[in-house]
Amino acid sequence: MKWLTFKIQRSPGFRFNLIDLLLIVLLIFVSLGFRYFFPGTSIYLIPLYLGVSFFMFCNIFRIGNRLEIFWYVPFVIITISLFNRPDIYWKVMLPVCETLKLALIVFRIKKGPYIGIFSKVK
Repeated sequence: MKWLTFKIQRSPGFRFNLIDLLLIVLLIFVSLGFRYFFPGTSIYLIPLYLGVSFFMFCNIFRIGNRLEIFWYVPFVIITISLFNRPDIYWKVMLPVCETLKLALIVFRIKKGPYIGIFSKVK
């Protein structure tokens, strides 16, 4: 784990730095704010879900920016379409986006060269 903030970590494996930590803390506060403005719903979890997903893509599995679009476009469409329907939001979001997330991670690992967590260091 490196705390380098403005230098891209090129070495394989998990990466984490100060900016990642600050973004995680920010997303926690944003989610708490959403909980205040949307009481009684699970809408407040959207910022955390988004943050955890991108953390997995960028820091754990490191799939690359080009593949992320195949996940975030459906995420945005579902969020815009179902934001006012919190009763079914997660019932649609999780099966669609988690399936896409898993498919993208598997694709990236199979496509190679894979540099994310558990990659073989040469």
